[in-house]
Amino acid sequence: MNNIDFNVLTQTMSAMKVDQNLAIKKWVAKIHWVDGVQNQVGIREFTPFEMDQPKPMGGMNKAPNPVEYLVAAGGGCFAITFQVLASQQGIKLENVDVTIEADLNAAVLLGIEEGDGGILNPVITLTAETSASKIQVMEIANIALRKSPVLASLKTKVNLVIK
Repeated sequence: MNNIDFNVLTQTMSAMKVDQNLAIKKWVAKIHWVDGVQNQVGIREFTPFEMDQPKPMGGMNKAPNPVEYLVAAGGGCFAITFQVLASQQGIKLENVDVTIEADLNAAVLLGIEEGDGGILNPVITLTAETSASKIQVMEIANIALRKSPVLASLKTKVNLVIK
């Protein structure tokens, strides 16, 4: 359904039920300093990617910064969780777009102020064209909001907007 390999997913779930140790997966990212505040990130067998900061934050603006990757990871994880949950219910997905926005108080990062140094006021906007009713989309999206591993790892409550 929706090009998700449920045969493999079902096998994985069955194996986890038999051996709960399989449910815990260690994820590893290796970060190598390049120059200034530029870093190269290696994950599994994928092509390494760069992280940098915008020029006002001391970088060269050659790549997204870690906060942008974090925000993208949160939105991406929510999208994948929504897609899997909807597909498990037999819902045909025509189009799914997710936008995530969040604030960051750079003054805390730079030591100018005290306060919450994490992302603030995150908002996810979901636009979905599916075979489901708007109520079903809302229900699945709210479950995805709770079950997304990346969002669950954030200490900030994420607000959800459905379009």
